[in-house]
Amino acid sequence: MKNLTLENIARVCGGTYYGPADKLQEEVMSVITDSRKAEEGCLFVPIVGERVDAHKFIPQVMEAGALATLSERVLDNADFPYIAVESSLQAVKDIAEFYLKQLQIPVVGITGSVGKTSTKEVIASVLNQKYHTLKTQGNFNNELGLPLTVFRLCDEDEIAVLEMGISDFGEMTRLAQIARPDTCVITNIGTCHLENLGDRNGVLKAKTEIFKFLRPEGHIVLNGDDDK
Repeated sequence: MKNLTLENIARVCGGTYYGPADKLQEEVMSVITDSRKAEEGCLFVPIVGERVDAHKFIPQVMEAGALATLSERVLDNADFPYIAVESSLQAVKDIAEFYLKQLQIPVVGITGSVGKTSTKEVIASVLNQKYHTLKTQGNFNNELGLPLTVFRLCDEDEIAVLEMGISDFGEMTRLAQIARPDTCVITNIGTCHLENLGDRNGVLKAKTEIFKFLRPEGHIVLNGDDDK
């Protein structure tokens, strides 16, 4: 993965590297959060969930050939490279932001209360007629899913179509900081997630946080039939 050396990873996520110095310039081959997908040369990001702390899977991931792992705690007597971080979730977002910048490809960011997925599929289908296009798969559109989507990008990809879903204020800012879209598409402003956003004006405010990281000379596509 372009420029994703252990040295760069530690730097961009503010982590501390532990391990052999000669490994620092090695690039990871993939970034995973699911220990079952461990493969040779990958970087494992153990997420602490409500029911499962993925740190317990670090030994088996390293045995499967991972190059290194992140960790929110010091790993005593570790005989493999790892990067200690305060938050694995924040680190994976920082790494994704850095990686996408290395690729320097156009990004289409899609959000809205409804219709995000169908709009993403249509846009990606059209773009794929001319460009090698990567699109968000499934529901990988949140603060963990978006970074994992970014990590699927490779040198042959020419454009990324990224779905961005939120349920509270501030989330879109964090997603947009990773994606930094050239084109923002907002399908509509509806009544989803009013438990956090209050009313449609709140939804509008939260969705339009995407504009904070719209690239210079970027484009905004809105729904002309939407009263917001």
